[in-house]
Amino acid sequence: MQLQDHGAGRLKAVIALVFIALVIYVGVKVIPVYVQNYELADYVRNLAVDATVQYPPATADGVTDRILHKARDLGLPITRDEIQVTMGRTVTISVDYRVPIDLAFYKFTLHFTPSARNTNLT
Repeated sequence: MQLQDHGAGRLKAVIALVFIALVIYVGVKVIPVYVQNYELADYVRNLAVDATVQYPPATADGVTDRILHKARDLGLPITRDEIQVTMGRTVTISVDYRVPIDLAFYKFTLHFTPSARNTNLT
């Protein structure tokens, strides 16, 4: 009887270690993407404010180029088509992109939509 109880304890420990390793692995793959999205969203918010007060005035293409550059720096797979910039009395920026995650045993896609809007004070 004692040997069977000891084996069951080892099995539970192995299962617990495998579960912990799996959670860490998924975290290593997913958490950086969320951090990168947060950095991009913060950049977009600041860019919307800057674009309303910038002199000479910012252009939609210029703002789009800056977002693309930042996305490349962060390693995010964003294309020009996924960025919408509207300039005028109000500056509106929205980015709609997806990041594929491959866990070797499961594949899924994370969808992000950072956006910002700022109105000119004049």
